[in-house]
Amino acid sequence: MSEKCPSCGSCGMPMEKPEQFGANDTSNAYCVHCTNDKGELFDYDTILKGNIQFYMEDQGLDEAAAKEYSIKYLSTLPAWKNRT
Repeated sequence: MSEKCPSCGSCGMPMEKPEQFGANDTSNAYCVHCTNDKGELFDYDTILKGNIQFYMEDQGLDEAAAKEYSIKYLSTLPAWKNRT
């Protein structure tokens, strides 16, 4: 039985390989898409913008729907759940 892979605490992406973790650090709670080269988490607005773009391109949502979904989804993740 394999161990469940961790997911990014900022966007929820599964992180299965070291190169998917911020700064290739498998102890980092955030993925390479949510961090800079040092493994530091980007600000909320940068993450939100990336998520909106992802849902528009990958899921075919229009911008308003992608934004609404992204805001709701991000609020469920550890990095953003206490954001006011």
